[in-house]
Amino acid sequence: MGEPQILENLFDSQTKVRLLKLFLRNPGRYFPQKEIIRKNQPNMAQVSRQLGNLLKIGFIKHKLMRQSKIAEAGIHLSVNPDFEFYQELRSLVLKSSPTSKEKILKKVQALGSIKMILLAGIFLNSENSRVDLFIVGDHVKERKLRSYLRELELEVGKEIEFALLSTKEFYYRYQMFDRFVHDILEKPNEKLVNKLKV
Repeated sequence: MGEPQILENLFDSQTKVRLLKLFLRNPGRYFPQKEIIRKNQPNMAQVSRQLGNLLKIGFIKHKLMRQSKIAEAGIHLSVNPDFEFYQELRSLVLKSSPTSKEKILKKVQALGSIKMILLAGIFLNSENSRVDLFIVGDHVKERKLRSYLRELELEVGKEIEFALLSTKEFYYRYQMFDRFVHDILEKPNEKLVNKLKV
């Protein structure tokens, strides 16, 4: 397959871009094909077709796994590090912003009385962060937050580590020099909202 055709196959849809992020942000990890398709409802047929295209051009590889304690049986897929443009694509994905910060701000602010929204980890392409998203607020609709984060994980291509604290709990832990809270505040981060004066 020639270079132009490969590139057309790689960037032909938003669904494909999500799949590229998933595989390139998780090198060496095998994902059950059924799980990838299931998580992408209601676009399951489209995802199945796109996975077939990525296999055809050699961007991903597959192996058949038996049922075990840590894996479900069936076809598992992983990025192929020997793919012709692997390094360039991985670099491109890691440098690009995983998602719109404005969208995160709008969605999270609508879930309660928000005092702080702090981005770290995957949102800043930074390693060794305690969390990717740190939220301080009161009366936060946690069920809706978790539902939104599951959607966001599909867009970002990686599981999002997050922490949610009430304002009272945050100040208590901050004043007690809680290591977890201070690590989050001291490591690279970007505050989308900060009403806490810290």
